[in-house]
Amino acid sequence: MNLIAAEGPNGVHLAGDINEVYWGSIAFFVLMGLIIWKAGPAIKGMLTGRTDRIRNELAEAAQARDEAQAVLNESTADLPDVDAEADRIRSEAVETAERLKTDIVAKAGVEAQTLKDRAAVDIENQKRQALADIREEVARLTRGATEEVVNDSLDDAAHSDLIENYINQVSQLS
Repeated sequence: MNLIAAEGPNGVHLAGDINEVYWGSIAFFVLMGLIIWKAGPAIKGMLTGRTDRIRNELAEAAQARDEAQAVLNESTADLPDVDAEADRIRSEAVETAERLKTDIVAKAGVEAQTLKDRAAVDIENQKRQALADIREEVARLTRGATEEVVNDSLDDAAHSDLIENYINQVSQLS
C-alpha cells in the first residue's frame, strides 16, 4: 500500500519531506507579509471609506427622518380638529333626521286624511248604489205584486178593455 510509503520519517501527520513544510511555511509568511504591506493600506482605506460612507448615510437618514417628522408635525397642525369635525357632522345628521321625521309625519298625516276622504266618498257612493239597488228591487217586487193583485181582481172584460186602451195609446204615439 502506498499509504505506508508516504509515512516515511515524518510520521502520519506530515507527508513527505520536512523541508517542504519549512519552505512552504516561509513562502506563506512572505506572501502574507507582502499582501499586508502592499494591499493592507488599500484594504484599510477601503474599510475606513466604507465605515465613513455608512456613517454619512446614517446621518443623512437621521436628517431626512427629522425633516419628515417636521413636515408631519406641520401637516398635522394644519389639519382641522377631527373631534370637532365629527361632532359637527353628528349634529348635522341629528338635525337632518329630525327634519326628515317631521316631514314624514306631516306626509303621513296628509296621506291619512286623503285616505279618509276617499273612504268617505267611496262609502257615500256605495250607500247611494245600495239605495238605488233597494229601490229597484222594491219597484220590481211592487210591480210583480201589483200585477198579481190586478190580474186576480180583474175580470176578463176589464182585462180586454185595459189591453185595448194600451194598444190605442201606443198607436197614438207612433
